[in-house]
Amino acid sequence: MESSLNAAQTPLPRAFWWIIVLSTAYRLVFAATLPIVTDEAYALAVGRSFSLSFFDHPPVGFWLPALAELLTGSDAALVLRLPEIVCGTLSLWILYLIGARLGGPKVAVWTMVLGAVTPALTYAGVLILPDGPLYLGTLGAVYALIRLAQGDDRLWVWFWGGAALALALASKYQAGVLPMSLLVWMAVTKEGRRWLGKPGFYLALAVSLVGILPVIVWNLDHDWASFRFHSGRAGGGFSAMNGTLMLVGQAIYLGPVALALAIRAMADKANWMAPERRLMILIALGPILAFNAIYWFSSGTLAHWSMPGWILLVPLVGVWLARPGTTRATRVALITTTGLIHVLLLVVALQMSSGFLTSGMAAAPAWDRTAPNADLAAIRSTVASSGVLDGAEFVLVENWIQGGHLSAALGPSVAVKVASDAPHHFAFMSGASATGSGVFLGIFDPQMAEQGAAKMMAHAAAVDPAAEFLGEFPISRGGRAYFVLVAVKLSL
Repeated sequence: MESSLNAAQTPLPRAFWWIIVLSTAYRLVFAATLPIVTDEAYALAVGRSFSLSFFDHPPVGFWLPALAELLTGSDAALVLRLPEIVCGTLSLWILYLIGARLGGPKVAVWTMVLGAVTPALTYAGVLILPDGPLYLGTLGAVYALIRLAQGDDRLWVWFWGGAALALALASKYQAGVLPMSLLVWMAVTKEGRRWLGKPGFYLALAVSLVGILPVIVWNLDHDWASFRFHSGRAGGGFSAMNGTLMLVGQAIYLGPVALALAIRAMADKANWMAPERRLMILIALGPILAFNAIYWFSSGTLAHWSMPGWILLVPLVGVWLARPGTTRATRVALITTTGLIHVLLLVVALQMSSGFLTSGMAAAPAWDRTAPNADLAAIRSTVASSGVLDGAEFVLVENWIQGGHLSAALGPSVAVKVASDAPHHFAFMSGASATGSGVFLGIFDPQMAEQGAAKMMAHAAAVDPAAEFLGEFPISRGGRAYFVLVAVKLSL
């Protein structure tokens, strides 16, 4: 134990910097290649309002891209994703610190390597989603807990832990499972109950509540809209199909070999003997067990919900990888399987940005129909050149997905009204009450443009018999027309 504590204070090895540089460089390339996708566009569109909190998530994940745009004046994909890239790089640093605390510099380096190749951590450090700050906050809080479990209970450690937990709580609701798991550990262990007598515990508690306060205040003012939405996302009875799909999804997010090693780490008696490792496992089990139970008794769930638990096991897998008895074949299998996932996703990013795999085809095949995931600048230039917004007081869209892409591209000065009964946070923005002369916009794959236009005209005519079809306008991807903007003029 003493050697691990001393190792945590030694200068950073050259391997640390190589991992930081290579991981950050890859994420920068990926960020510059992949067009802004649906959830990212939506986050930017509603995040520009800098609401105290949001219908879908706590505020931090939505504030970050809007803040990047505000400070730089650019909505380029790389610029908007820079805050997430910073979060991902800081998460690798904290993984190193955790690994050093658990077993010294070799464990720290292997923990970083695993963190750098784990798909969930890699792409949380790229995409404009709440997961980047969520993982950063979660890892930061656990690092503080490890120091506390090792006897370092100085006030700054408590404050660090509280501030990191506040960041996680202000990023995504999954973070709420972490303090619940911690409280269970404190209730059933003697060392945990001793923390109740520490002034630092109450300091950390007070600081962590800052992260949930905006969420509570916003929901009080909006009839607990977020909590009602998320409580309705689970349920429906036992589903073996959904449970199986979620297992596969978790294996992809963590990497199949890494998932197997994480399960092995939870079963390792040596990890249960060390107080700080036992604490990590118990906290990790909270989201892993809770969300996997939901997976098997629900439908339409998402595999990344359990990831805050799995990433807490990454340092314990790092301990195992650093052991002298660990075979080279195991390490190679881990890197190879996760590497293949990254290669596949990079090909997807290149295809979405350039269409290079289908450039010689007369029409995009079904698997390459990615509307409305068009480049924001391409959407904006098409709308501007078409002149369809001249004199319009608002833009009407079919759903929050179309609303996210169009609002993100057109900017905060254009009011967006969502026609569906599930507008998400658009229901709480100025466009929700817009009336007067507007334009109904939609983005479609060329093969679906005619059908989409007919549906839009029927919808427009139902609310305004004088609605006027303005036309179909191509949007380029990789120098070719891969999307079609459909515009209908109407009054509400």
